Amino acid sequence: MADRQGSKPNFRRLRRIQVAALIVGAGVLVVSLWLMGQFRKPEVAPIVMAIAFASIAFSGLFYFGALLLEGSLQKYILSDDTVIKGDTVEMVTTTTESGDPEIDKWIGTYAFTRNLFGMSLVPVLILIGLYFLA
Repeated sequence: MADRQGSKPNFRRLRRIQVAALIVGAGVLVVSLWLMGQFRKPEVAPIVMAIAFASIAFSGLFYFGALLLEGSLQKYILSDDTVIKGDTVEMVTTTTESGDPEIDKWIGTYAFTRNLFGMSLVPVLILIGLYFLA
């Protein structure tokens, strides 16, 4: 377990988590497309589902991996808000700056994957609802 009170995250470990998450996400995308037969006859709904599965795999692995192994990034997240602007819904994450550009870059990546994980679940939940209710 990482030192949660440490001043600087381990950048090498974060990079390894990110690369592993990208590889797993790409693998999930390819396998999902293959299992749903999208290389033979592409359709919109299965492609959207495959992209959602890949997004969930990537963002979930990076977010939870970084949270468990480098929990020091969590202290820079101040709040998460859902903002409705007309027909659009936006996830707004308020962060604080560390003063170190390298840490700030990782804070942005961490906050992005948190939002991506949450927003990737939405199309899957909608498609599951349509499957059972339609």
